[in-house]
Amino acid sequence: MTKDPARPGAWANLLSQAWGSRFPVDVKAIALEYSTRFPDPIKTIAKADVATFEGALCPLPKSGKWAILYNPGISSPGRINFTLAHEFGHYLCHRSLRPLGFECGEESIYGVGNDDDERRIEQEADTFASYLLMPIDDYRDQVGRGTMCLDLLAHAANRYAVSSTAAAIKWLDFTSEPAALVVATNGFILWCWRSKAAKRRGIYFERGTPLPAKSWAANPTRVAGANGIELPRNVWSPRSEAREMAIFADRYEMTISLVVFGEEVWNSNTWQSERS
Repeated sequence: MTKDPARPGAWANLLSQAWGSRFPVDVKAIALEYSTRFPDPIKTIAKADVATFEGALCPLPKSGKWAILYNPGISSPGRINFTLAHEFGHYLCHRSLRPLGFECGEESIYGVGNDDDERRIEQEADTFASYLLMPIDDYRDQVGRGTMCLDLLAHAANRYAVSSTAAAIKWLDFTSEPAALVVATNGFILWCWRSKAAKRRGIYFERGTPLPAKSWAANPTRVAGANGIELPRNVWSPRSEAREMAIFADRYEMTISLVVFGEEVWNSNTWQSERS
């Protein structure tokens, strides 16, 4: 008997190979069919109008089976699709750890909670969802190694039926460029996701801090093309210029900025800025 994968990425790769390269991935069909190989399969995937979560994996005690639920108030089909894949990841990887199931809000789904163990579990579910919906080889074929722009990001989001946020995070996870995704609401940062190169530079945007006053996200009336806006040093970083691509989600009073940083410049002024 073949042993089940130990890691979320391996689970996703196994399912991708079994179902072939058809996009967007039909998460509902895969979850309902594949889970029947276990004694406690997923019985239903349904809407649940509960304000406290975007998605949930819930046990059905009388039947010994499971349900995946999602909030119908989510306006983006892409967010719903990623949410379903995230909860399926919990089912495959974590249901034995949490017999009472999971309730996940937006921050949980993108793995940005405060508790280390909770964050690890949520990031594993994210990894599964990302690998299942956006296999890395196909994603690279789609976006190439050229300049990331809003049109290319929209193409990826449409191909895989995911949100622009999920498509941007996928790019950040493999790009060699120093870049960050900054999500804010009402002018204040909620969370950020950084590429490896950005982490090495020490780029980070703390939750609760205001958006940079001269950023595109803080000035939504500014007009820009698909490549975004070129901004000088001391807007997003005291050490480098930046190119900001912003998406405005009016329904949530939210801004999503994909920021690509230029070459670092060091002088006495930047040293002083770093120390203050």
